[in-house]
Amino acid sequence: MQFKRLFAGVAAAATMLGGLAIGAATATAADATANTITINGDVNGREFTAYLLGEYTNPVVSNDAVTSVDFNQSTAWKPSIAAAAQTAAALDPATTIPDQYKGNELAWIASLSQTDDAARLRAFAETLGAATSKPAASIPVTGADGTAVISGLTPGYYLVIDGGGAPIMVGTNIRVGDAVYTTLNGETLATAFAKPTQPTKPGKTVTGATQGTVSLGDVLSYTITGVIPGNPSGETLTMKFKDVASKGLTLPSTKDGFEVMIGETVYGEYTLTQTIDANTKETTTEFDLGDVKAFAGQTVTITYKATVNKDAVDEVNNTAFVSDPSTGEYIEDGTPVTNKLYSFDFIKQDADGKALAGAGFTISGDNIDKAFTDNGGVTTVTSGEDGNVMFKGLAAGTYTVKETKVPAGYLQDVQPEFTVTIDKDGNVSFTQDAWHLVDTNAQTIKNVKSVTQLPLTGAAGITMLVVVALLLGGAGALIGVRSHGLKRQLNA
Repeated sequence: MQFKRLFAGVAAAATMLGGLAIGAATATAADATANTITINGDVNGREFTAYLLGEYTNPVVSNDAVTSVDFNQSTAWKPSIAAAAQTAAALDPATTIPDQYKGNELAWIASLSQTDDAARLRAFAETLGAATSKPAASIPVTGADGTAVISGLTPGYYLVIDGGGAPIMVGTNIRVGDAVYTTLNGETLATAFAKPTQPTKPGKTVTGATQGTVSLGDVLSYTITGVIPGNPSGETLTMKFKDVASKGLTLPSTKDGFEVMIGETVYGEYTLTQTIDANTKETTTEFDLGDVKAFAGQTVTITYKATVNKDAVDEVNNTAFVSDPSTGEYIEDGTPVTNKLYSFDFIKQDADGKALAGAGFTISGDNIDKAFTDNGGVTTVTSGEDGNVMFKGLAAGTYTVKETKVPAGYLQDVQPEFTVTIDKDGNVSFTQDAWHLVDTNAQTIKNVKSVTQLPLTGAAGITMLVVVALLLGGAGALIGVRSHGLKRQLNA
């Protein structure tokens, strides 16, 4: 019969209401079971039950491929498969089921295009999903670890009912003798994808940080991801994402600074709205994707770059949100992405341990550059009356600190230079300078007025030895001169 042959190539395609997937396929032989259906995707905790629509009959094999297959339509449905097909045909614009399909309307349903006839396919599946009478059900299976496997099935075409989502139409593999065919005209049989019924919690990642820490001027790359839910109704499916960035981050202000993708394709049909709170200085950016019903089950990826600015104090963070398509309200928020900023300080003292004002210090290191200063970073600090010197807005790393201005009245050539290391947790450690004027435990740095106040270690010790040697040499020369003069007087 003609209507049976028209079913070839579509009987094994997986179909979901949130993006139907009926299509033609070529077949290859494989050693596999022909009585299971595997549902992948958002299945964890969801229960799936299969109901037979029609059994495969009279498969035709050519060149190790199934080229066509017939089927026997189940009569256990109330309303019947024929009535459900008429409901689908009546959708605007209404159409008439061709005469060759009368008595086996499932073949007509299976011949429809998932793109052009998506609404009719949804109507058919939803009508049978709500049927008061159905064929014997398979044993219900609850999804776990991303998979739900329904086994013990008669080879054929099935409606799989998901207790929390859209009905799924999918065919099993086709058995011919001892061979099992797992594809038909390029489509994989016996598998389907369950789209989420609600938006998934958005993911948020960042690159450009140093062990979770940042410096002023660092440019961070942020990525937001989320999955568009299934769409059982087939109606408009609107979706929005929102990004809330803390103070201390400068974000792009126009669409040119953001990239939005759905699946592998750049998506530009969205509206961008951005506000900056005058009090908190938080930046809220909203991405209204509009109607995305054609992309149900696909992943949305939003990327952009942000610069750490002078308002950053101890940390900068971002949180992503996704809306409920049915209400437009934001219902899911992701875990905030947080990056720390650190600082260190020390006390400038004289040789007696009293606070010393007017000493200038300069910092350098991998994170200290033009971007650092352009975004509020200070590279030279002068000690105040309390002797305190602080450098702020730093990522984890090692920095070199050098005294570049010695207060008047102190040895100008004795300028301590030392390193400060900040680990990823903010712990700070100092190294000793050549003059041994740094107290690495108390984190104090001294200035001296004379070499006699220098510690007798390191460069200071060498200096003291040179001074003593010069003094001893001078005393010896004086004694020699005086001795020579006395000798001349005696000889006279």
